[in-house]
Amino acid sequence: MKKIVALLALVVALSGCASSSVMLWGIEKARNNLMKLELGMSKQEVIDIMGMPYNREAYSTPDGQLDFLIYLTKYTYSGSIPDSDTTPVCLLNGKVTGWGRNFYESQKHRYEIEIKQSGH
Repeated sequence: MKKIVALLALVVALSGCASSSVMLWGIEKARNNLMKLELGMSKQEVIDIMGMPYNREAYSTPDGQLDFLIYLTKYTYSGSIPDSDTTPVCLLNGKVTGWGRNFYESQKHRYEIEIKQSGH
């Protein structure tokens, strides 16, 4: 019985290491693929290059639909994922207009987008 418990503990420990390695490989791949992005690309072209985003935000603006595809490009092992670990790709009316945290912040400011935190 002790051997079975020890074997199960080993399997669980190794699977945790494997999933971390896969996640870090995906982050490295996403970071490298940022260099392949071009202004004017379609949403589908971005997904073909970068894969599915970690998160997505969408807003209606006077200039049209504003989408942010948010990719995990860093991992700081903090237990949660801070904004600094992500790279947003901005699309206006389905076309890439820029990417990166600074561009994301400038677009939020430009369109007066404010994320309100819910109270607990």
